[in-house]
Amino acid sequence: MDFKIFDGDKEIICDVLLTFKDNNNDINYIVYTDGTKDENEELEIYASRYVLEDDKIVLKDIENDYEWDLIDNMLESKYKEFNYE
Repeated sequence: MDFKIFDGDKEIICDVLLTFKDNNNDINYIVYTDGTKDENEELEIYASRYVLEDDKIVLKDIENDYEWDLIDNMLESKYKEFNYE
């Protein structure tokens, strides 16, 4: 699945890597990429909170270390699930 984000006038197509909901805080999260690579040629990956408004994904900032840890743990779990260790 993909979705669009806008950086000023520039439209960027992003691919969704993972979505999940934290039942402890009832917040939805999305992990995605725009296909760019860093200086080590590794895929740039981003994470945000998200809500659906009028069938559109609206991204929100991650607000604290608990959320970043939650996302890291979820990514690590998925990584192991697909045997990428």
